[in-house]
Amino acid sequence: MTARDELRREMVHNHLYMTEERADELIDALLAEAAGRVRDLHRPVEHRGRTICVECSGWANGSTDNPPTTHPCATILALSS
Repeated sequence: MTARDELRREMVHNHLYMTEERADELIDALLAEAAGRVRDLHRPVEHRGRTICVECSGWANGSTDNPPTTHPCATILALSS
């Protein structure tokens, strides 16, 4: 069960009542899932001897649709701060 599903279940079955600690746990888990999905999109790949961001560079079958963007990109750096 995803954090989102668990949060929804808690809210619906408990009529929006839960402890602050439980709410914090679920919110942290949801944020971690979202950050993980973003990291999966902005993963590093090797391109002509450089490590670039697959998403920002538009990576496809060994070429890029956009100018190659160095990894870690601005998105990954924002998640790290």
